[in-house]
This record gives sequence, structure tokens and C-alpha cells, in this order.
Amino acid sequence: MARILYIFIFIATFSVMQSCNKDSDEISEMSKEQQRISKNLDSVFLLAQGVYLWNDQLPLADRFSSSRFYNEGLSEFRCYENEIFEITQYAKNEEMGELYEWNPLDPNRPKYSGIVFREFQGKESQDVYNVSNTFGLSVVVRNNILRLLYVDPNSPAGKAGLRRGMQVLSINGEHVLTEDSFLEQWEKSLSMSFIKLEVTEDGINKREVRLNAASYEINPVVKRNILRNGERKIGYFALNSFTPIQNAQKYLTPIFLSFTQEKINELIIDLRYNQGGYQITADFIANLVAPKNADAKIMYTEHYNAKMQDGKSKILENYKLYDEYNRPVIINGKEISLYDIDYSVESNTTYFHKDDGLTDLKKVYFIVSNRTASASELLINILKPYMDVQVIGVSEDNLYAVYTYGKPVGSFGIPVGQFDLYLGMYELKNANKESNYFKGIKADISLNDDTETDFGMQDDPAIAWILGMEKKRMELKSISKIRQDRFLFYFNTDRLIGNVKNMSELKIKIK
Repeated sequence: MARILYIFIFIATFSVMQSCNKDSDEISEMSKEQQRISKNLDSVFLLAQGVYLWNDQLPLADRFSSSRFYNEGLSEFRCYENEIFEITQYAKNEEMGELYEWNPLDPNRPKYSGIVFREFQGKESQDVYNVSNTFGLSVVVRNNILRLLYVDPNSPAGKAGLRRGMQVLSINGEHVLTEDSFLEQWEKSLSMSFIKLEVTEDGINKREVRLNAASYEINPVVKRNILRNGERKIGYFALNSFTPIQNAQKYLTPIFLSFTQEKINELIIDLRYNQGGYQITADFIANLVAPKNADAKIMYTEHYNAKMQDGKSKILENYKLYDEYNRPVIINGKEISLYDIDYSVESNTTYFHKDDGLTDLKKVYFIVSNRTASASELLINILKPYMDVQVIGVSEDNLYAVYTYGKPVGSFGIPVGQFDLYLGMYELKNANKESNYFKGIKADISLNDDTETDFGMQDDPAIAWILGMEKKRMELKSISKIRQDRFLFYFNTDRLIGNVKNMSELKIKIK
């Protein structure tokens, strides 16, 4: 299977700490494989005690017993996942009376923490809603009707002219009759690295599209345009993910340049399927959007646990810091470890740097859904103290209030064997010290998500509302009713969901 590869900066560990609870007889009875995995399971919990945001709620290591998560009937990956899930069951938000990491979209997985294969590629499916990225397709199934949810412009699907809203009638000559038949046909297509689709835009005119699986550079901007309504010039772009900064700059810089040249006075950022990504990319976009008077003011702060802030997470001494060339960082003859990083709030405060971008926006609109998460929410939250921000929520049924996913925490990866561990490490707060959106950011208005309409079109309910098309808006509301429809989303993604930091962003203590 072809893969999209990004360059990551990795850190490595000297050696993983071994549990002192196991006596030599017990260890001798273990296979080498069990010893290795048990050793890593110990390491996961010891790391949680040191870096987890809610580490003060965790039990002592001898009461937790990491080794019980080893199960020769499960994959190594699943053993770690089971342990991480139990770790997160201790972190309770007393104010809300529920677990911080309760995940309403998947109660069997933590909301914030997880572990991934270091190459970030699907060696093991981490989410039933993920589909392979080799064709560039993402789909939604509603009552056994299959439609394209979004298409990467750089992918084989994008180059073939496929777009959001098109209905898929058949795959490889077989009609799509049910969700199960779609999944079966999809798996066959992946094994062949080829797919033939019959699609239609209007239910009448049909065309056949043949796609070969291919590696391609992700384009996070799936649509952009400028909408005009009287004196209003409204820039619009749909951002599908917060990709690494070099990628994001490549595609976003010319868009903002064109917005500046067109002198737009309002902006719509469509984040309805954006599940997060790189935090530094959110910083980049915020600097392009924020007003001039935000320059040099606080963008946001990061709050690690008290143990990390006080420099007492000794477990981090076992993990070296590597530079972008995978070389150990050496200062004054000493190899730097994660223990040498400054985790204080003062050193983890980000400020606006208004060097370019838009300067005269009257208003910025964000289109969101209950899948809008992490870096997306961060961007909304950090602009609120400085701008007129309105949040437009879309959902499969517009009769209830839309909330975003709710993830005001971030993390960076720590290696455990061939995996990278991402625990919820720090809480993100804006200039007003606001961050309490663990249950999501509530939309100011909730509308229907019309998956039959392409991004940025005036027929889209959210766009119609922003443009003040009252008649269109009322028509959309009048036909709405409580639906029994079943919606299943299959996202085209292999990225880690979250507010992710690279090691190069960490600040070393000056001694």
C-alpha cells in the first residue's frame, strides 16, 4: 500500500525501566517476547505517573500492576491500548462528575490519550472510521446511500474531478446496497490498489471513474473561494487537517495572499471534519487571521502537571532529545534529555507575531461539527479574546445544539518500543485564561450538514445562514424533522488526532 510520509523528529530512550516487583524466578519463566512487552507496559505506567496531566489521581505502581495487561492472545499494540485506557479511567473531573477522557464517539477508547506506530501508517487499524488514504476519498453512508464526504485535491480522486456531495452508485461494477457491502468492496479495492467507481451528481447523469492507488502530498485545503454579498467580501476555505507547518504554509500562504489582494472583510474557516493536528500550524493560521492590535500579546499558555513544572518528573531523564537530523542534542558536552526541558507556564506561553496576513477583518466565522477537535478548537479559542468570532455548528439533524469534540489538551510523543505514546500532557488556555471546553465549544447556531452540497456553495445551510439568506434558511428549517436516519462517516486520514507538538518546539532550560 502506498503511503504518505512526513518527516518527524523522534526522541529515543536509553533503556526502559523494569518493574522491581518481578522476582528473578518469575522473569525466567517468561518468554523474551513477554519480557519485552511487560517491560514496555511498566514503562507506559511510569511515564503516566510523570507526565500525565492528571497524574495526581493515579495509584502507586504496585497497586496498578502493569504486567496484567500482557495477553498472548492479543497484539502488542492492543496490550498497550488496554493499559492506557485503564490509566485514563482514574482521571475524573469532579466539577462535571465524569471522566476527563470519556469519549462519547467511542466509549472503549480514551478521548485524549493513545499510542501509535512510529511511522504513523496503518499497520493496524486504529479507528473503524478510518479508510485508506491511497485514493484520497472519504465517504458518508446514510440509509445505505453512499456519498463523497470530501476529496483531497492532490489525490487520484481529486485529479479525477471527484468532489463532495457526489453519490457513489457502484464500486468495481457492484452496486452499493448496504454499509457492509461498501466495506467489503472497499477492502477488495485496497488489496488490488485499484478502484472503479460509478458516480452521479444529480441522480441522472452518471460517469465511471477509474482510480489507481498512489502516494501523494496531502493538501489540507479541500476548497477555497470568495463569496460576495453587497458590500461584503467573504473569504472561504475548508481546512481538513492541521498538517505539519511546511505543508500548511505551502497551501495556505497563497490563499491568504489572494484574500489580502481582494481586500476581504470577513472570513469563513470551515473545520467541520477537522480533527486536529499540529499545534504550530494553528499558531501560523492565528497570526494570519488576528487583528494588528493582537501583535506581541498572549496567544495561549500551556499548563503541564505540577510535577513537570517543578522539574520532578525524573522518568524523563531516560529519554534523549534528538534534533531534526536525528542527532542527540548536546549542550556543554551533555546529551540533553526530556528532563532538561522547561515545563513552566512562563516558558510555554505563545505570543502573536503579526508580520503579515489579514488586518481588517470585521468578523470570522467557524463552521464546526461534533468531530471538530483539538487544534481546530484551539484556533477558535485563542482568537475569541481579540475578534468578533461566530461558531456555526452543523450536524446530521439541526434540531439539537452542536458542540465541538472538546479537547483543550495537547501532547508530544514519547517512544515505547516501536510505538510513540501520546498522553494528555498539558492544558491549553487563551489570553483570558479560558479553556474549560472539555465537553466541547457550543455553536452559536446549529444547522443541518447537507452532505449533498459541495463545500463553500451558497446552498450549504451554514453558508446560506452567514450570507443572510433568510428564505433559504427558513426552507431548510421547515423541512427538518426528527430523523431516524443512520449516518456513518469514514474519514480519509492516517494522522494522529490532537494538539501535537514536535520535539523542536520544546524549550531547554538555560543553566
